[in-house]
Amino acid sequence: MVKPKDMVKPKNMVKPVIATFVAALLASSCGSSPRTTPDPVVVNSLEWTSCSGVECAELDVPFDYNDPSLGTFTLKVSRQRALKADQRVGVLIVNPGGPGGPGVSLAQNAAFYFSRDIIDRFDIVAWDPRGTGESTPAVDCIDNYDDYFTQPLNANTAQRFVDACVERSADILPHVGTVNSARDIDTLRRALGEDQVSYFGFSYGGVLGLAWQGLFPDTVRAMVLDAPPNPAASRAERITAQAESFESLLNEFLEPTERTTRWDGVMSSPPPGITRHMVLAAAISALYDAESWGELDAALTSAAAGDGSKIRAMYDGFYYQDAGFEDLRNTFEASVAISCIDDVDRTTVGDLAQAAPRLHTFFAPDELCARWPSQASETSALVSDGDTPTLIVGATKDPASPFDGVRATARESGNARLITVEGNRHTSYLAVDCVTRLVDAYLIDFTDPGDAMCPAGSTISE
Repeated sequence: MVKPKDMVKPKNMVKPVIATFVAALLASSCGSSPRTTPDPVVVNSLEWTSCSGVECAELDVPFDYNDPSLGTFTLKVSRQRALKADQRVGVLIVNPGGPGGPGVSLAQNAAFYFSRDIIDRFDIVAWDPRGTGESTPAVDCIDNYDDYFTQPLNANTAQRFVDACVERSADILPHVGTVNSARDIDTLRRALGEDQVSYFGFSYGGVLGLAWQGLFPDTVRAMVLDAPPNPAASRAERITAQAESFESLLNEFLEPTERTTRWDGVMSSPPPGITRHMVLAAAISALYDAESWGELDAALTSAAAGDGSKIRAMYDGFYYQDAGFEDLRNTFEASVAISCIDDVDRTTVGDLAQAAPRLHTFFAPDELCARWPSQASETSALVSDGDTPTLIVGATKDPASPFDGVRATARESGNARLITVEGNRHTSYLAVDCVTRLVDAYLIDFTDPGDAMCPAGSTISE
């Protein structure tokens, strides 16, 4: 299993949080049409208050749109108004991914996530999706992650984790799925008083955006999906593709002989207080982006010398258990709950030892979703042929959202444009100048880039 590394953190913070609950638990809401077409819930205007330099509000949404009597989530919402009101284009609703990632920081720290041209012209509106972050009630399962994730999951620890989730969060587990969350986006749009809004989703945020677009295509002004996983693939297919991609990058990282020697030595005899599984967590965390490889190299060097503190810090960061990230502490739990509730088939992933000889124990066996007690209260198709093109961005060596899956998403999403980034990274907006320029021109002026290629540098390939 891998973590919800999806939330794009401000560039000046120590760890980037940008991906999907990488392998084992990234399931999307593919399936049948909704059981019914729920009547829109009554929505009151948002009451904004000052909050961390921006505006914050609360939005009540039903547990189940087909049966509003079951209960209510209160979603935390944040907004940074367009800095140049006279040039305002409209509202840009943004989501960091996960699944399970709280999103309000994307408005509170908009300048770290979006270009000045975008924050000048759009109200940046973000929210903590149902079950996550400061939205209430939130998924809560466990307190001590070491009891579960310092070793590969087995049947016993997986069942204990599931039982703990049921004990603490049983009432909301059937209702935290992607489709209900997509309906929340429309409720938020109506609370904002907007006929149409634009949307920017990172990683799993793209799956959520597609679900919203499929349900409410007429409300979509423009849509950007940066590194979306393939919602049409089965969980087993995604896990296998991700395991292979991470394994390939690990092999590339280990090409220098001295690194391989250090890796093999640490894995055969981890320093005190560190386990092999913790080393794998550190490696997966660093492999999201080649810029983090130096951190992994330093951690392995220290561990080979008997000091496991850097590995420990990367492991804690992987599960958001490190100091300074208290607001993300339940991200992993929410990610499991959303991923598993979305998973229709719950087919156990097979042996990945051949596909990922070094990393396979981190991706399989897939014990949590196979044991999950609840089914989604609603599922929906994710593809919609709308008049507005969807802009999709994918990197050729992205391990969390492998490029073949991103390309399939573009192909299956109807009216889509694919921007291909050459390189190893998960999400590219604001990190690759070419992508930023194409996305901004599309969002602001509807400039259609067509299918485009972007090198890792700053220019558009001819």
